[in-house]
Amino acid sequence: MLTDEQRAIGRPVVDAAPSLASDLTWLLCMAARPTMQARYPQLAEMFNGRERLVDSVRTFWDDVSWDLGFTEVQVLAHHAGALTETDPGRLWLALEQGVATVPLDLEIPSESPEERATFLERIRRLRETPNLLAAYLELLQEVWEPVNDLWQQALPIIEEAGRHLIAQFERGRALDLLIPVGCDTLQAQRPRILSNVTTGQLPLLFVPCLFFGSSMYLEFSGLVVIGSGVSQGDVEARARTESVAKRLKAVADPTRLALLHSLASSPSTVGELATLFRLSQPTISMHVKVLRQHGLVRSERVDGRLRLSADPTAVESLLDDMREAVLHGTAPTPPVRVPARAS
Repeated sequence: MLTDEQRAIGRPVVDAAPSLASDLTWLLCMAARPTMQARYPQLAEMFNGRERLVDSVRTFWDDVSWDLGFTEVQVLAHHAGALTETDPGRLWLALEQGVATVPLDLEIPSESPEERATFLERIRRLRETPNLLAAYLELLQEVWEPVNDLWQQALPIIEEAGRHLIAQFERGRALDLLIPVGCDTLQAQRPRILSNVTTGQLPLLFVPCLFFGSSMYLEFSGLVVIGSGVSQGDVEARARTESVAKRLKAVADPTRLALLHSLASSPSTVGELATLFRLSQPTISMHVKVLRQHGLVRSERVDGRLRLSADPTAVESLLDDMREAVLHGTAPTPPVRVPARAS
């Protein structure tokens, strides 16, 4: 919520952050809506061979058609202060605790009166039925668990996308150019949102998301949330080059690179390397440890002494991987596009 001081200043309050809850909501929508699976095959692949889970998502709520989605996940996360949580364990705990305290007359201006009533009724049912709440949390965890490693690996890209949005805003780019429009509701509310955000009456949170690529609009009484997609191609490229970057960092130190060069031509002990490089044995051991951690140096015990040598296969692999990453690159994959609102 805005303080009186912030309102008095009249400046926009704009932030950006990843949201596990938002990405999870989109996955739930993908599982619940057969039409979305046909339109967005990249996301649909996440549920291949998981027909039982898909059926569980579709039939969990018996109140409406599949099209309504699971926006109550974000409602609970926001109320519990966990909308920008990135750790799944902490999010599950926050959702469980939020069920008990969220007001059942909560304002959700982005939703129609009928949708708002449905989401709040779901929360009431979760609050009053412990077994239902336990099954709900178990379902969320089952949907998320197979993609958590991918999402966590992509976090640096997601965070960078958020920083890029904020940097554009701070450089003077107009908010109406930064806010993507992907649904009729957001289009209709856009003038009001821009006015309230620009005058500092309503904070705006940008949520870069991995699993959708159009836009998301969710509004509470004290916050507007706008989501936009992160290119899958960026994430895939980052995953491919992360290993290369770590190994390059290992040999970026001049001493370690010189040690690797020496060990490529003459296997040596730590003591011999210390004498050759005029460094203490602990210092040599520290550098060798880094090279060994990245598979660039191997060891063999000969006559009771541990002799070190460069691993030519590992070194060649590093050169090949770097050549592939720099010269060939990764063709970007078009961002996944899904409907503008989870509801």
